[in-house]
Formats: sequence, C-alpha cells, structure tokens
Amino acid sequence: MVEAADVQNPSIDEQANAFIRITKEHCFAAYEKQLLQNGQVYQNDDDHAFDAIAIDQQRDQIIIGAKNAIIRLSLGDFHLLEKLKWESSTNEKTLCHKQIQSLNECENYIRVLALRSYDQLLLTCGTNSYHPICIWRRPDSLSTIISNNEKFISGNGKSPYNSQYLSVYDLIDTGELYSATISEPVFGVNDPLIQKSFSQTKQLRTQQHDSNWLKYPYFVRILNIGQYIYTFFREISLEHLSCGMNIYSRVARICKYDDGTMKFSDTFRSYSKLRLLCSKKLLNEINSFDFNELQSIYFYSSLNLIYGAFNLPKSGLIGSAICIYTVDQLESVFKSSFLTQKSNESYWITSSTEQEIEKCELNSSNNISSIPSGRVLRSGVLQSSFDALILDDIRIGHLLVDHFYDVTIFFVITLDDLWLRKYSLITNENNKKLCLIEQIELKPSMISSNDWKINKVEFISKTKEIILTTSISVLKIPVERCNRFNTSHLCIASMDPYCIWDNYYQRCTFSRISTWKISRQLLTCPILNITIDGGWTPWSSWFICQQETGEKCQCRTRSCTQPKPQFDGKFCQGNHIEISQCEIHGDWSPWSPWSICPQTCEKIFRSRTRTCTNPKPKNNGRICIGSEREEEPCPEIICSNEISRLSNWSEWNVCSKSCGGGIQKRRRTCLSNGGNCNECLDEIRLCNELPCPIQPVTIWSNWTRIIPKDRLNSDDMITETRTRFVCTLSSSSDQQSLEMNLDKVIYRICNNQGHDCQQTDSFDYWSVWSNWSECHPSCDSIGSTQTRRRSCLGSQCFGKDIEKRECLSCSSQLKNNWSCWTDWSECSSCKSIVSYSSKFRTRTCLTNSCEGLSYEENSCLCPSLLQFLNEYRFTFFHIILTSLISFLFGCLLIICIYVLCCHRYRHKKKFHSRDDQDYFQGSTSNSSSSPHTAIDSDTFTTLLNTNNNNNNNNNQNKFRNFDSSSLLKPTTNNCLKDIPSKKFNMYINPRDMPPSPPLATLKRTSLMSSMKTNLDADDI
Repeated sequence: MVEAADVQNPSIDEQANAFIRITKEHCFAAYEKQLLQNGQVYQNDDDHAFDAIAIDQQRDQIIIGAKNAIIRLSLGDFHLLEKLKWESSTNEKTLCHKQIQSLNECENYIRVLALRSYDQLLLTCGTNSYHPICIWRRPDSLSTIISNNEKFISGNGKSPYNSQYLSVYDLIDTGELYSATISEPVFGVNDPLIQKSFSQTKQLRTQQHDSNWLKYPYFVRILNIGQYIYTFFREISLEHLSCGMNIYSRVARICKYDDGTMKFSDTFRSYSKLRLLCSKKLLNEINSFDFNELQSIYFYSSLNLIYGAFNLPKSGLIGSAICIYTVDQLESVFKSSFLTQKSNESYWITSSTEQEIEKCELNSSNNISSIPSGRVLRSGVLQSSFDALILDDIRIGHLLVDHFYDVTIFFVITLDDLWLRKYSLITNENNKKLCLIEQIELKPSMISSNDWKINKVEFISKTKEIILTTSISVLKIPVERCNRFNTSHLCIASMDPYCIWDNYYQRCTFSRISTWKISRQLLTCPILNITIDGGWTPWSSWFICQQETGEKCQCRTRSCTQPKPQFDGKFCQGNHIEISQCEIHGDWSPWSPWSICPQTCEKIFRSRTRTCTNPKPKNNGRICIGSEREEEPCPEIICSNEISRLSNWSEWNVCSKSCGGGIQKRRRTCLSNGGNCNECLDEIRLCNELPCPIQPVTIWSNWTRIIPKDRLNSDDMITETRTRFVCTLSSSSDQQSLEMNLDKVIYRICNNQGHDCQQTDSFDYWSVWSNWSECHPSCDSIGSTQTRRRSCLGSQCFGKDIEKRECLSCSSQLKNNWSCWTDWSECSSCKSIVSYSSKFRTRTCLTNSCEGLSYEENSCLCPSLLQFLNEYRFTFFHIILTSLISFLFGCLLIICIYVLCCHRYRHKKKFHSRDDQDYFQGSTSNSSSSPHTAIDSDTFTTLLNTNNNNNNNNNQNKFRNFDSSSLLKPTTNNCLKDIPSKKFNMYINPRDMPPSPPLATLKRTSLMSSMKTNLDADDI
C-alpha cells in the first residue's frame, strides 16, 4: 500500500470558498419545488465513490471512506478537516490488472470504518486492488498508524474483494469485529461468509462452501443485542425445492462466546438461522401477501424495536412494506427446533431429536450447545409484531427511524436513490397509517441516473440530521425544515411533528417541547386542500446578468413558491427580479452654440464644447471617445482703409485625399507695407471627410484532397479543392471588426502522381461502374481482358469512362454470374492406398440462371506408400497396432519352424549301433567336467536305438527310453511322448567323442556335435 504524505489541512478561507462553490452547484428540491437552503454538501473533483461512514461525536466529526482516500469533515459546518490519500502500490495494481480486465476495480475502495470504544482507535479497511487489508489509525490524525506487530492486517472477510459487493460490520465493545461480506480468495470464485475477527482466542467464520449455511446471500445489517450477534440478510430459499428459486429473508444468530466446533476448527458452533417474514393479510384473513426481499434494517435500541424494509421482486409489481419486530419475540423464536433433510432432494422436516438447552454465557464456552453438522436452519419464523405498513408506489432502498415525543417518523430513500421521503405514523384505535410529510429530490439535475448512487445512510439522533454518502458527494440534511412555512396555517396544516408556530416571533420553528405529546390525538395527515396564498422565497445572492443591449448588471431573483399559491390562493405581489449596478456607457451631450466672434479686423477663432454626460459612465461603463472642444476661424472683417493691402483669396487647391479626411489650402498676398501684413495669408480646411471604402483582401486556402468515392473519380485520378475567403474590415463609430466570408471554391483534377492537373470551377459526377464484362476473346486465351464502363452524369467529368483488366484465374467463372471454383478435394480412395482415385470441385450460381456445370470431377493418382507414411505420421495408437501385428507374425513364424522340425523328425533314420549308446553314457559320466551338462538326471533326455540290452537296466533311473517305433508314427504328440516338462541342455564335445559309430549313427553324431540346444518340451 502507498500512504500519501500530503495530508491536506486547508485554511479557513479555502474551506469557505470551496463550500460556497459546492453549495451553488448542488440543488435540492422539495415537492413544492423549492430549494433546500440549509442542506450541506461536500464534493471534490478528485474524490469519488464515497461509502463508509464513521460518526465521531466525541470529536464533533464524521469520517468518510472513498476511492483511494479517507476524509474527515466537521460535523457542524461540514468543512474539510483532513484528507488522507491511501492508494494501492504499483505491484498490487499490476497484479490486479493481470487477473481482471476492469481497471476501475484495481483501486483501493475504503469499505470499513469503525471506532473501537475502549481506546478510540479507528479501524480502516479497503479493497486494495483485490487484496483487502486493514490498518488501525488515530481518528484525529489519519496518517498516524497504530501497529503492535505488523503494519497491515489481512482484510479477508472484513472488506470485500470487489467494490460492487456490500460489507456490513459491527465492532462491539470488547474489540471483536463481526463482519459479513462476499470474499473472493480465488478470482471468479465467491465465498460468502460471516466472520468474527480480533478475538482473544481465534478467528471464526461460517462453514465454507455450504449452501445450507449461506446460499447466495445479500447482507443487510449486523446487530449487537445482548449476548448474541444477529445478522440480517436475504438468500435463495432452501425449504421449498418444488417452488423454483425463491428469495427468503433471514436472520442468523451467533453467540458472542462461541470458540468454534473443535480445537483446530475455525467454524462457529452456535450458528443458526431462521426465516424473517413480512406479510400483509388479505381480506379473508386467511391468506397473506408476502414481501420476501429484505432491503434495510434499523434498530431503535431504547425501545428494543427492529424495523425492517421489504420489497417485492424487481421483476414483478412495485411495492414495499415496513414491518416491526420486538427483541423478545426474536429471542423466543430461536428456541424452535431445527429442520433436517434426508437427502438433497428431500423435503425439510422438523428434527425428531430432543432439543438441547442452549446457553450463551461468559467463561462457559463448554456449555454452548454444539449444532450437529448440517443443522443450522430452524423451523421457527419471525413474524411482524404489528401490522405491516404498506407503500404501494415505491421500492425502499434505505430506512431510518426517529421517535420524536412519542411520534414515530420514517425516513425512506427510494431504491432508485432519487427521493428522500418523510412519513409520520398516525395511530388510531385499531389502525396505523403512514402519512407523507415531505419529499426531497436528492439527485442533482446535471447528473445522470447512471452516475448517481447512494451507498450508505446514517441518522444522528442528537442533532436530527441525516448523513448520506453517494458516488460523487457527501450530504448532510436536517430532518426539520420549518422555515419553508411562512404562515401559521401552513405550519399547522403541514402536520410536521418537528415544526410548531411561534406566535411571539410569528414564524414556524423547530419544536423543542413536547407539543405533539399533548395534542397527539389531533395529529393527522397534512391538510392539502387549504387555500394557500403565494409567498416569496428569500432573495437569491447577487449574480452577474446581461441585458439585451449587452450591458452587464448585478441581479437577484426570488420565486413565488414559499408557499406556492394553491386552491385559489393569491399570487405574490411585486417583482421577481431585481437589477442593480448595471454598466452605463458614457455618451456625448449635444454641442454648445458657437462662441461670439469679436468685431475686429484681425484673425479670430470661435469654439464650441460638449461633455460626456449623456449619460455619464457608471459601474465600469465605457467613457466617451472624441474631442470635447472644436474651433473654427471667425468670418474675417477687413477694415476699409486696408482693403487694398490684401489680395483676394485664391481658389481652393485639390484635396490631399480622396476619402478619409484630407486638407485643402488657399492663399492670398499682402499688397502693401512691403509685404508685411498681420493677417493670415494661408487658410486650411478639411475635405473629403467621408471614410474610405474598405478594400477586401482575398486569401486562398491550401489544396485539399477529396476522399475518393465511387461516384466522384476513378482510382487513377485525384480530386483536390481549395477555397477563397474575402476579409473585410468593417468600422462603426467606436470599434472595428474583421469579417471573413466564403467567396469561391475551385477544383483541380490530377493524375495519381499529382501531375497534369486541370483546374475547373465545377465538375460533374460519374455514375456507378457497371459489372465486369466477359473475358474477350475467351477465358482460355492468353491476354484476354474484361471491361467495365460508366457514364458522366453531367456535361463535364474528369477521368476515364472505360476500364480494362486482365482476366484472372477465376474470372472465367464470372460468366453467367458463376462464383469461383472451390479448391480440388482430396482423392476419394487414397486413404486405402489404391492406384487411382478421383477428386472434385464445385461452384455456386450467384443468380437465378447460369450456364454450365456446378460440379466438376477429375481423376488423380494416389501417393506412394512412402509418401503416405510421410503424410500420415505414426501416433501412439499406430505404434501399438504395429507391435501387435509384429507379435502375431512372430508367433506364426515359430509355429512354422515347429511344424518343419516335426516333419524332419518323422523322416530320420533309426540308430541301431550300441556304440552310440555307450557314447551317450560316456558323455553323461563326464558331465561334471563340462559347464553345459545338467546335474539332475531328469534334465536329460536322449534318443536310444532300437537294441535295448539288459546291460542298460542299471541306467534306467538315469535315462528315460522311448519306443523307436513311435518316431514312425505321423502324430506329433507321440514324437516326444516321454520327455518331461522341463528344460534340458545338450552339449557334445567332439574331442570326447568315442570311435566312429555305424553309418546310421554317424550322421546323427555329426549333426549334434556342432550345436547347443535349449528347448522347452512344453513349448514344443
């Protein structure tokens, strides 16, 4: 985690300016469409997703959790005390980005803020980019971390992994934290749980992945009542399998002194739950209409009452209900027996086993009854202690309750987070009724509904204020707004329990005495049909406005909505807008008369003046431009005695300028006194004072290429355009302005390299290209071409009207609108490796009629065996099949060898020589010296000749004889009839051979002298 070192503590001036700016931007309207003047808002462009709330009345502050930040605000004037940035580290964000695609979730959303009572430490927990952690901090200095062993504590089970999931919690007086949230230890696998943390023994939780304990829950509230912790939530029901997927509201109970089921187990053993029911009986008093979806819970501890807000499903009717439960009734229903189920498909029935007496006492954890595995659902149902209060037109999102001098007041925020409604509960003899007192619009008009969400709501009973955290701001709204009623009739008719008419000050004020307690029987719903005269709202603050002539002013407004005239009431008298300190631009007064010229013979000037007082400039208005004084020469008086001294004036010469103000001159000469005269001999006057006409200036833009389209030009032409602008300088009496107008647009057509351009003022468009023609002369001819044409839609077009291309490989198939041929298929019978086979290809007719075949077949030569093996590589199955074939082939070969050997034995000649027998006997006697002779006599079997003498009777135990006549029998079974089923070794050494036996025996001896045989008689 990354702790921000820049803890912001703004100055008082900065706080005031920020608050003024925010308050003006965020408006609230009541059902009378009036502004909420005494509500306060905290909003900052850098802070978003405000959620967790911790009210610290001891330090007169509230602590707010937001996205990557924790904020401390003053509870009184709502100004910023401290802001701590708490962001995830770069490694944690990188790891989060690898797991999920939503980058917005890879941030640290503060979801748990709780004060521990015995040491006043603040527990802060955040999602931390899908790796929740917690830290203990000081509530008066958020940057100060309190740590005993490790800085960070695992937030698993305390804060959700995903910011979209809820987290409810309660930090009790002993310092143990009970929390309920949706954990996600493995990405994509949700693990809902209720957990006990910071215990002196061990951390406990509900059974993991057991739907009998929690089945897709939506947690609402955790309450600490007596010796138990109660968790309110809604989930998918378990009881009625045949009714589909229904939602039931639940309340679960856990003993505070629960230490787990076993020594090394982390599961509660006192956990149990039951159904929470809020229903409205129908007219027959037998059936009822159930509100199954619990949305909000409020606990009024001084009266031991639990208020629950329930909604109908979103997919059905609109409606909600408020049900009231007592703590005694809650404790009593948890004494009911458990429900059991024989199998997952069986119905839930009441357990027949005897119910144990449950105990929950300090230092007696061994006496806490242990619930057998699977027995967590009780048969009892917690029903409302009073009749349900029905709201037909809304769905409730949040519920707050206040008891003001025995009057119950409900504050309901709608599920769409748009409205805050205030209801009073009117109790008659046998009936209770909700009366709408006030409705306030919460969402600013400039914010869209998708960007607006109310996350948490808290009620401060001491100051009678509501704190709301939203997706963009934090709001503080007082529950009493009595100053909106300016008459006694309105104040009384509103029936607002918080308001009373003060006759001394003649105003509607907050009631701090038990007025309604005395006149409770007079309390009814607001009287709406009373004649109401309109009343002005207070003047707004001064703001800058502009008149139609352009002058800026200071304005303020008011509206006739406090109250709005209703039921023939009088409209407000007076103006709804007040204008002050408008800019006044100065202007000249008329010229004064010319001054009187004296009757003298010398040159004299006369003058006139004007002043900038028509009107005089005020409030930063512009001053007058021009001269305040003008002079011109008086008509010259020529004395009689000096007439001849000066000549007549010459004609005025040509004006120095044709326009814009030039000068003209004329002269006269002195005719006496040596040319020295006192009179002026030159005279100048202005001429052509009219302004000169402005010469326009033309500016050409750069050539810009027009994106080619099918109707504009071909691929080998480039069309460019440029525009001529005319700039003129227009002047008025006091200012000049530059005007630029579009004068002309020209085009030029160039080749694809940008050369050979032709310029024109306009050009016409081409029609769409026609389809490509058939190949000419034929598709089979080399160099065949196709053409297509287009026509000019006007008189002048640039580009070609005909286009040619070479026929492609499949272009011949365009004849009669055929598609291209598909690739040739594989040879049909090549899988069996035959010599010849066939292949085919197809094409599709693109219109209703085509000429030619859509199917074409051709012969093909199958590949050789080697190519087949290279193409089809052996797999493990092929190896097993090859091994099996090899084994069968080997067995067949062995059988053939066996038959061949037997056939040879049938045709062997008989051995009649005795020396042959002696030879074998001698060989046996020397067996001890040969490593290849067997020791056991049963391992030898020899062939005896037909002369079986009596001398050999002593060797009967050593050699087994068989009748030589048996060799002549054709049956194989008699071939080795007397050979035992044992292996024998036969080795003949030529050096130990006796003298040559008779001829019949010699062949046998030579054959066996060169071989060593190991045979198994059974195999043969």
